[in-house]
Amino acid sequence: MAASCVNAMAVGDCCALSSLPACPPLCYRRVLLQRIGVTMSMIGSFLALPQTELAALRDEPERIHDVLDSHENDVVDVDKAWHGIHFLLTGTVAAGAGPLANVVFGRVPVGDEDVGYGPAMATDAADVPAIAAALASVTDETLRTRFAPDAMAEIYPNIWDEGDEALDYLLENLDTLRTFYRDAAAGGLAVITWLN
Repeated sequence: MAASCVNAMAVGDCCALSSLPACPPLCYRRVLLQRIGVTMSMIGSFLALPQTELAALRDEPERIHDVLDSHENDVVDVDKAWHGIHFLLTGTVAAGAGPLANVVFGRVPVGDEDVGYGPAMATDAADVPAIAAALASVTDETLRTRFAPDAMAEIYPNIWDEGDEALDYLLENLDTLRTFYRDAAAGGLAVITWLN
């Protein structure tokens, strides 16, 4: 997903109507729904699956909905905390370097099939242990020092003025991701992430 689109989604007004032709379908949908007064939530979802299943999915990316449906009981979500988690881990809206930049947004798209808010993103099983180790090495104490409500004005879902309550929400969901990636690494599994 393009950084500019994630940034625009975060502030809630996505692409300006004048630039809609250059925007992905998500922006069209978001702008049009906002114009008629419909608000949308973006939930960060995560699925660990065998590398062989991810490889097969890459060969037939149009099967993504079937794969996600068949694993619906294995999906882990972090509610709306995904963007704040990414910011705490990387200090950026949508970019970053190293394994922590791949926690929320994954590494590469699984085709171009829209699964809610753009395509699902994948991380190969070989890359998951580095992400798990990086997550395990970042302490909540360190993350508390990175929590900066003023700098997070463009970070979805814009609840950062709630202070410690908002930070606790992020840390609780980040702990869910630590466990998820630790278990995926231990199982030699690949990871698919998506916003829905």
